[in-house]
Amino acid sequence: MKLCTLHTTDQFMELMSDPFTKPFLKDHPEIEQMDIADSSLIAETQAAGYATPAVARRMYNYMMCAVDAGADAILVTCTSVNTVTKQVRSMVPIPVISIEEPVAEKAVEAGCKIGILSSLATSAEPVKTTILEKAKEAGKQVEVRIEVADGAFEALMGGDRPLHDDKVRAALEKLVREVDVVVFAQMSMALVTHPEYDVPVLKFGRLSYDAARQAMIDASAK
Repeated sequence: MKLCTLHTTDQFMELMSDPFTKPFLKDHPEIEQMDIADSSLIAETQAAGYATPAVARRMYNYMMCAVDAGADAILVTCTSVNTVTKQVRSMVPIPVISIEEPVAEKAVEAGCKIGILSSLATSAEPVKTTILEKAKEAGKQVEVRIEVADGAFEALMGGDRPLHDDKVRAALEKLVREVDVVVFAQMSMALVTHPEYDVPVLKFGRLSYDAARQAMIDASAK
């Protein structure tokens, strides 16, 4: 089995591969893995405020490149472009998973008041949409509250992880008082350490990789 991880940041080694991909592959040596990264995808999405048709075209082309390279599934690690991921995956002949989907399912199971904490405004709304989709599938009414840790993403991209983490923790401290469960809206936030709270704090990472592995197993069984 071969997994492609599709990134929208050139810092994917630090943010995704080292903390998540490598441990996952160590536990599952039967899986090969490849990366595709294009930081212009998130830059264009941020500038426009949404994932543009040009972003959609490039993402589709990258997905088909992964298919040509022998990938059995694609894990898209950026939530800001998840509307595009959902739009184009029906045209791709292998499973395509958006990083937030497995976590959204867990959040809906965990409570009715769901908080989304984001370091980037363009990530929050797509994650909210996915949570509402999963809630509808489960026949459950949920309330979603968004909190943005302003300036955190910019700090991280500027190389100041301590400032990024401080901003995320401050926003989290506020949000946990108002909801039943918190979802971190980006994989780049998953390494932030914080106190234990009475409500669960769900992060992208191993859940998403495990879902991609299961998608490959299910596809091979068909």
